[in-house]
Amino acid sequence: MNERQRIEQVMTAENLSAKQFATEIGIQAGTLSNIMNGRNNPSLDVLQRVLNRFRTLSSDWLILGVGSMYRPNGEGPDNTLFNIKPLESLKKEDETVAKQVPEIQNPVVPANAAAQKTVEKVVIFYSDGTFEER
Repeated sequence: MNERQRIEQVMTAENLSAKQFATEIGIQAGTLSNIMNGRNNPSLDVLQRVLNRFRTLSSDWLILGVGSMYRPNGEGPDNTLFNIKPLESLKKEDETVAKQVPEIQNPVVPANAAAQKTVEKVVIFYSDGTFEER
């Protein structure tokens, strides 16, 4: 089953027409029509919109076709796609790594190091996507 078929399955499970589904996830009906007709594959943006709107869907299932359509119990974060570790295990890992890294005490920086630096280029980015180098 491909992504298009999984989107179609979501529409059926949620009892939504193509127009209703497009409205629910915030895309144009024509965009969804192109996906459903096989002219275009769903973009990452479309898949993210589906997952944001239908929070109980499994991202593994929608994107990869792995596992069941809905998360277990229909709630909670779906951490299987990125294999996110619980916060407690991260704290333990941080403590272990911190013990392995030697402490650096009073690094020596030459007094004239700041005087040796000069600005070579400044780039200004504008909100319309253009930029200017000086």
